[in-house]
Amino acid sequence: MGYIEEEEFLDTLVVDSEGYICGRVASFEIAPDKVMMRLYKEVVEEREVVDLDKLKQELMLRLFGKIDPRLEPKLYQRIRKDLKLPPDSVIGETELVSYARLLALDIPMKVVTTKTKRPVEEPVDLDMVDCMNETPLGKCILLKTPWEAERRGLPLMDFVPYKSTAEIKGMLVIDSDAKIVGHAERILIGKPLGLRIAVETVKEVEEVDFEALYQGLLRYYKKPKKLIKRVAHDLGIRPEMVGKEQIIAWAERLNLPIPKKRETRVMREMTLDIPWTLIKKIGDVIILSRPIEELRMKGMPVAVGPTEEVERREVALPRNRTSQPSQASSSG
Repeated sequence: MGYIEEEEFLDTLVVDSEGYICGRVASFEIAPDKVMMRLYKEVVEEREVVDLDKLKQELMLRLFGKIDPRLEPKLYQRIRKDLKLPPDSVIGETELVSYARLLALDIPMKVVTTKTKRPVEEPVDLDMVDCMNETPLGKCILLKTPWEAERRGLPLMDFVPYKSTAEIKGMLVIDSDAKIVGHAERILIGKPLGLRIAVETVKEVEEVDFEALYQGLLRYYKKPKKLIKRVAHDLGIRPEMVGKEQIIAWAERLNLPIPKKRETRVMREMTLDIPWTLIKKIGDVIILSRPIEELRMKGMPVAVGPTEEVERREVALPRNRTSQPSQASSSG
């Protein structure tokens, strides 16, 4: 591994030799005779919170009979008056909820996902690093040792057991050079079993900013029911069938200005079918026994439907069991 600035390591995914996620790099501890990596793990939590935007809209409809962002100062003024608050008081979630309850309105809720970082107690010796790499999907470090598997007390396997589609679907796939390739899609029946991988990349795409479009339409139609009724009438469908796609299609048909926004998305570049013998390990992630470039070169293009917009390649099944390749170090 070449020389890399310390900051380049931060937040890099660390995976042990058995395919188990150790965590992500948080910092380094420099000792006289060794360098240790401190890690953290991301914990995803879901919680229900008040949908403030929707709550403001409900209050506007109740008080003014229409939804218009320009009415927000007037709404706040009314809340201060009815709740007997000082004229310069800030109106936040507490005041909005209290006022909605005063009007006997239901409080709209939404589920939000939050990520918290929890430190991993034991540090990892930098000497354990086998290779590091980077793709548009992120940075990854592969370790030489089963560090995380041993921490969890998991058995070390000298072969890769077959798995079902339900067990592997959506698992992160990493090649032998620590490149994050994409995700596993499904198993393929054959001798040996096969694995279909979605090879992915990150692209910036332009799409309709529906929230901005919807709010703009409400400034004109005032009430959601009026907008939905108009869309349904013009498209010749029932009001209950009107959704996001129908509103966008209707606006485009009328040549209305469509606000756009740019977003970064993970896109499927192609699918790759490989034999089970080219899988090195399956833990929390799938580690391949070859670099992705080698697997791509061995494949042959196969035509796919126009809606998929991907290229599928099939890797030829080897006659004999593949030998373990040497790991190539890369600074990414």
